Amino acid sequence: MPRAPDAKSDNSLNNQSSAVASDTNVKSMFNKSSMKTLTNIFVKVILFIGYNSYLGYAIHFNIENEKDMDWCGGLGFLILLTSWVYILFFYFKIFKPQIIKSDLKIKIPRKIKRICQGRMVRNSATALVPLSIIVFLVFDTANDRYRLVSGGGLFFILLLGFIFSKSRSKIVWRHVLWGMCLQFIFGLIIMRWEYGRVLFDCVGSKFDTFLGYTDAGSSFVFGYLVDQKPFLPDKLGNNSLAKKIAEEINAAHSVSTIVVFKTLSTVYFFSFLVSMLYYLGYLQCLVIKIGWLLQVSVGTTACESVNAAANIFMGQATAPFLIKPYISEMTLSELHAVMTGGFATIAGTVLAAYVSFGVSAAHLVSASVMSAPAALAFSKLFYPETEKSKTTAENISIEPPIEANLLDAATQGASSAGILVVHVTAIVVAFIAFMAFINSVVGFLGALVGFDYITFDLILGKLFMPLTFVMGVEWKDCEKVARLIGVKTILNEFIAYQQLGVLIENGELSQRSILIATYALCGFANPGSIGVQLATLSSIAPDRKSDFSKVAFRAFISGTAACLLTACVAGILNNELV
Repeated sequence: MPRAPDAKSDNSLNNQSSAVASDTNVKSMFNKSSMKTLTNIFVKVILFIGYNSYLGYAIHFNIENEKDMDWCGGLGFLILLTSWVYILFFYFKIFKPQIIKSDLKIKIPRKIKRICQGRMVRNSATALVPLSIIVFLVFDTANDRYRLVSGGGLFFILLLGFIFSKSRSKIVWRHVLWGMCLQFIFGLIIMRWEYGRVLFDCVGSKFDTFLGYTDAGSSFVFGYLVDQKPFLPDKLGNNSLAKKIAEEINAAHSVSTIVVFKTLSTVYFFSFLVSMLYYLGYLQCLVIKIGWLLQVSVGTTACESVNAAANIFMGQATAPFLIKPYISEMTLSELHAVMTGGFATIAGTVLAAYVSFGVSAAHLVSASVMSAPAALAFSKLFYPETEKSKTTAENISIEPPIEANLLDAATQGASSAGILVVHVTAIVVAFIAFMAFINSVVGFLGALVGFDYITFDLILGKLFMPLTFVMGVEWKDCEKVARLIGVKTILNEFIAYQQLGVLIENGELSQRSILIATYALCGFANPGSIGVQLATLSSIAPDRKSDFSKVAFRAFISGTAACLLTACVAGILNNELV
């Protein structure tokens, strides 16, 4: 009789079959993983060969047809961009990993390292840069000592910041000195070096063009509210009166629609792109790399440094999206620095409007770049850090995206921007209306005593006269420039630049006064912008609403001061107005 199988043999057979099945599954997974890896490599190689073949043919075609390279908008720009990408790839993927793994690290003796990291060496290095700048200015202003008056204005503004600082004992002077030194260095590169000015003009124009693509979508939805021409005079025949009325309506209409339907529409597009970049992980990498660079130079934390850099070309309603995941973790001082950066600069989207008034585009771009480090410097002077930051480059963690895919991330970004635009629009309307009411009250009170021309911005203009004088404005122009600063502070910079354009056209200001006024007005520090920032940041981090309101007014003052510091540096460095 056949013997019945026992339990042990059954278990043995089950174990063997399980092992075989497990081994088969592992091999299957391995094969799938290998195929996926090989497919990715194959696709990347094909794209690499295809792109470089295209670039090589484009270079050959341009040389053969003797075409201009156009380093800002043509083939030259593509070559520079490609070279930059290859350099970064080589450094981060090949050079840096090999250096870290190898034994080629330079071994510095511990004693020398301790000396270099000592407080005396660091303080000496921090003091050496401003002393070098002072020596440079002594020789540079030999033919025009009046430029040093602007230096006195710079010192006066910083002194006021120190006197009214939130916590004078907590001021880290390294932040202030290095921020101002960076502003001065940027000023030299942009204002005194031809290639530097060309570079920043090119970057600014490219970013403005990029955001300008928003018009393709917003004009499809809003129509003439974006192109700002509800009436076309050329289609009104020979009726001169109708043409004149249409032109006046178009002029008024362009001022009223540029904020809501043109400028704020870029928020949709930018939020759409930022959400995709964050899903892909590129945005987090950018935050950490640039934040680390500014953190080791100026000393500020990663997020506030990145936000200040982003404000050079982005607006106050779009720049915070770069650091959106970290805003809820920021200290009050960091929030103050973020808001100051928004107040101290302008967006590339409105630059074209100011240029149309007759203001120099080169000086507008220069002012926005130079105000970024000044905003950090004055912010850390006016509201020093008193808490432990959680957003340094070492502490920022890159969290995996929660969206299902890239398309989901993009649509969620655009949808969330819709709520933001509604909030911003409502608060801007309220703030501007309130300031108009204040002007009306002051005018009413002045009329009762025979001063019917008095307005609130005119009073501020009188108050700003001593400040404009120490900034380097000639005395005969001080009242006019001071009134422009008052208009910008109480209403907005758009109206102030419009009035500056009229003064330039009528020849009522000297070239030096025009220069300093252009830089002093180049910022979003006005009551309407307080509403914009409160709405923007509150939408991003609703749990910090009270903190945003707590630091908003101080940030408003800091942003104004940063613009004035930039005007002082411009007055010191510009040697063409002797």
